Order: sequence, then C-alpha cells, then structure tokens
Amino acid sequence: MKAVILAAGEGTRLRPFTATEPKVMIPVANKPILEYVVEALVENGINEIVMVVGYRRHRIMSYFGDGAEFGADIEYVKQRKQPPSGGTAHALYQAKNKIDEEFLVLPGDNVISKETVHDLLENMNEHSLLITKSDTPSKYGVVTLKDGGKQIEYLIEKPEKSPSHLISTGIYSFSPEIFDKIEEVMQENHYDLPSVIQKILKEKEIKAVRTEETWIDAVYPWDLLHVNSAALMDISKKINGSIEENVIIKGDVKIGKGTRIRGGSFIEGPVIIGEGCDIGPNACILPSSSIDDNTKIAPFTVIQNSVIMKGVSIGPNSNLQDSVLGEGVRTGTNFSTFSDCSRVEADNGLHQVKKIGVMVAEDTHIGSCVTLEPGVIVGKDCEIRSGRTIRENLRTGEKAV
Repeated sequence: MKAVILAAGEGTRLRPFTATEPKVMIPVANKPILEYVVEALVENGINEIVMVVGYRRHRIMSYFGDGAEFGADIEYVKQRKQPPSGGTAHALYQAKNKIDEEFLVLPGDNVISKETVHDLLENMNEHSLLITKSDTPSKYGVVTLKDGGKQIEYLIEKPEKSPSHLISTGIYSFSPEIFDKIEEVMQENHYDLPSVIQKILKEKEIKAVRTEETWIDAVYPWDLLHVNSAALMDISKKINGSIEENVIIKGDVKIGKGTRIRGGSFIEGPVIIGEGCDIGPNACILPSSSIDDNTKIAPFTVIQNSVIMKGVSIGPNSNLQDSVLGEGVRTGTNFSTFSDCSRVEADNGLHQVKKIGVMVAEDTHIGSCVTLEPGVIVGKDCEIRSGRTIRENLRTGEKAV
C-alpha cells in the first residue's frame, strides 16, 4: 500500500515561523513535524510514500531525499500553483499518476503516532476517514455521523457553531476513483477535500474510523508549545554529550553528541537537547523544553516549557517561559519573558490564550535587559535595543531602537 502525504502548503497562520520554512518542516522535539508522519507510516509497514510538495519544496526534498535514511521510498510531485482558497484536493490530484490501488492520504503538518495510523489500517473500507475529538472543533472540519456512528453523514469545514466535537484528522483511505471525483469538484471551482467528500456521500458511504491516539495540530505559533510537549512524552533518557561535575539530571532527558552541560546546571525532563550545544554553567532547563543543535545557553539562565530552535544564543541571567525562539535568535544578558493569559494578535484577529510567553522568529537580535511581555510576536530579522520593554508585535525586519 502507498501513502500520499500532502506537504505543499505554507501554513500562513503559523507566521512568522513559516516565512522561510514550510509548516511541515517546523521542528518540535528537535524533529520536523513531517518526520513524525513518515515514521508513523514506516512503523506500520508502509514504505512507499508520495509527497506532494510546493511552498519551499527544496527544504523538504533536501531533508528527506529518496527516503532511504528513514526506511522509506519517497517520490515527489509538485503542486506548482495553489488554488486561491483551499487546495487539498488539488494537491492530492497531483499524485494521480503515482496511484493505481487503494492508498492512504495524510496531512504532513500534524504530529501523529504509529498507533494513529494503525487504527485506520485495522478498520478502513474503500473510502474511510479517521476522526477524533476536539475541544475546539470550529478550527477544523467538523464531522456528524449516522448509522450508529459508523458512517460519515456530513463534513463541515470550520463552522462558526459546531454541531459536534468530532473532527476530521485529514487522514483518509481512498481507492483510485477518488481522482474522478476530484476532477468533478474542480470543474465546479472547488479544490478542497471536504467538497470531494460531500460529493462522494451523495453516492456511497464513507466509513468513520475513530482514534484516541496521537493527533496534534499546530494552527497558531503558540500551538507549537502544546505539540512540542506532547512529542516529548515519547522520548527516553539518552546522554551522549559531556556532563561536568555537580550537574543534576532528572527524568527523561536526551542530550546529543558534542553537547556540553557545564557544572552546577539542573535539567528536569522531559527535555531534549541537540548536538553541539553549550549549556551553563548554573543553567536550569525545566520540563517540556526542546533545545536544538548548536545552541548556547549562558550561565544562570532558566528555560521552561519552551522551543529553542537551531543556533540560538541566550545571554546570562535570562528567563524564558512558554516561549518559542526561531533559528539563529541572539539575546543579550537579562533577557526576560514571563507567561500569562494574553490577548494575542495573529492571523488578522485577536486570540485569547491562557498561558503564553513570546514568539520570536529567526535571526532576530535582542539586546541586554530586554523584556518581552506575554503574547508578543516578533518577526524575523528584527532588532531590539537594550533596555527596551516590548508590549506590541514587531513585523519582519522592524527595529525597536
């Protein structure tokens, strides 16, 4: 059996982190989101994978190559131009010539597990949809059921008032005839898979397969914290770096090759620290934190429930809570964030977030004694002068001097 992974989109609601990186390549627990999808398929014996790529596709193709390193055989097809609104069906259609039997379709931008895919494989029909429960169903495609909950009745995309807490995971099983239905729907100027599903439901049934296994989506930048925390639950203790005297390591902590943990530091898992990092001395890394390769964390710095991407440098006496720092961010001494409930401006709207620090995109430089207030989002290539307190978002390239 083959699988088609849809990995062509940008992920505009995750800006500014998708300004230079497709959503599927955003790292959580130090791995691109897309890698979790590939692993889940391979662990179920599905090695033949077709990836539909588009936005910044070379980032994906250079990372995964032919798939051999991941135990897979990966082919690529390109969605060169996305339709103006919703293009999942259009993206899938690009794989038509690669499919000649029943197959799976998966979004590349959700963290899933081996068990998630197994649930569908064990219960699927010719056309099936994997569904799950959500506390915020209106962000997704909402599903209503019939026939005692065994069949899909309707799939409603992002309704204002949700008729159900059941949502589509975007993971399907299809037969090749799906491509004929996609052609019909595209002739009606619809390019999304929910429209195709509604077309099929007029003629035949689509089986609803429920899962309670891992399925986590990052819609907005602050969602990366929840996704990261969930991904870290599967790590196990593995120390490959150099640990100096008087370092305390508790719980599941994974430390990569060439990383040095200096004396007096305290690390409590689940935590993952990549390769070539320099931590401390007297640094404190608290649970649900990911620190990617070649990152430097200076003395007396505390990091908690945060995502720190590659090549970041954090100055002494800093404090980060519930925050995301993009690749190459540099901060001076006494950089401070704190976590609180905040109204966050993103995606042309305001969002009430219960617990959030700050989101800082790649290659931003932050001076000494800078405080960013909860909910602030800073674009890439920004510069913040020493001594500033930032209360509002900064756009890409903006300077606070």
